[in-house]
Amino acid sequence: MRPFWNSNKMVNESVLMQSINGQPPEARLLFKPKKILSVTNAALDTTYVEGIDWEFRHNKLVLIPGSKAKYMTDKQLYPDSARFPKIDGGYIFHTEGTFFHRHQLAVTYKHKKKAWKGLIPKYQGALLPVTTDKLQNKKKLHLLLFGDSISAGANASAAGNAAPNLPAFGDLVANHLKAYYQCEIQFTNTAVGGQNSKWGAETAKDRVAAHHPDLVIIAFGMNDGTGRMDPLKFKENIASIMSQTKVANPAAEFILVATMLPNPESKFTGTQPRFKQVLEELSGPGVIVTDMTAVHHELLQHKSYQDMTGNNINHPNDFLMRWYAQQIVGTLIPEKR
Repeated sequence: MRPFWNSNKMVNESVLMQSINGQPPEARLLFKPKKILSVTNAALDTTYVEGIDWEFRHNKLVLIPGSKAKYMTDKQLYPDSARFPKIDGGYIFHTEGTFFHRHQLAVTYKHKKKAWKGLIPKYQGALLPVTTDKLQNKKKLHLLLFGDSISAGANASAAGNAAPNLPAFGDLVANHLKAYYQCEIQFTNTAVGGQNSKWGAETAKDRVAAHHPDLVIIAFGMNDGTGRMDPLKFKENIASIMSQTKVANPAAEFILVATMLPNPESKFTGTQPRFKQVLEELSGPGVIVTDMTAVHHELLQHKSYQDMTGNNINHPNDFLMRWYAQQIVGTLIPEKR
């Protein structure tokens, strides 16, 4: 949970080594490394050796012939048989479970400090006075997460019972707040895979309000975007979830998460990038926004989608789960930068 943007050491950045047109498998790192400290499998229990398994050249990590490290070919990533429709025709390989986790590597390296040029979260405790009071004064805080499969933890290694068993981002947030503030955090996750904000508004009374949470993280948008929901309708649904919650607990506060992006080559793309603006329109006292749309967009300028996905379509892997958690925590913990 050390912020990616506030260090000169990247720990376990994920990459999917890809062989295109029969060339040696390679991948880009987020930052230019000063020194690569380790390259392992995503489970972190197998280390690959420089000069035997891999080398770094032309600003890319490259597998050496005979390397024991996993990789995928372009024919595997773009199969002839139906998997998931590609925007310009053909198909994209898609699978759930731990397949991508088992084929990705983790790279730890030293780099220039302040190398991240994307969005850095700002502490917004003043806008969440109830939450801030409970955290700072070591009172019990009831945190509830409500959203879709990303919030439910789909493809996190813990969900697949695979090492290193990283939990979903909601658990990471709750655990880190508990450790930092030394207070009791009651965490409830009522997210359900495959759902959108319309379902959220329809079920908020039972799945959110009935739990009487102090702080609610609302994280829809991926499936709404694929269904090409109008942003104004999305805004209306999110506002409904909040209003229903405040009927049960008028002091409830909210963090609204603008979703990560789907694979840009897949037909899962839609109106996802347009939701951040309407979420901002709902922000104010008691309501803040975490913009994972902008974060993921910046990451994709430097890395492939396959480096950061759990299913190659619309789910994060452990690395991107950590970005989710760190961006949210960055609004609740005042850290020196």
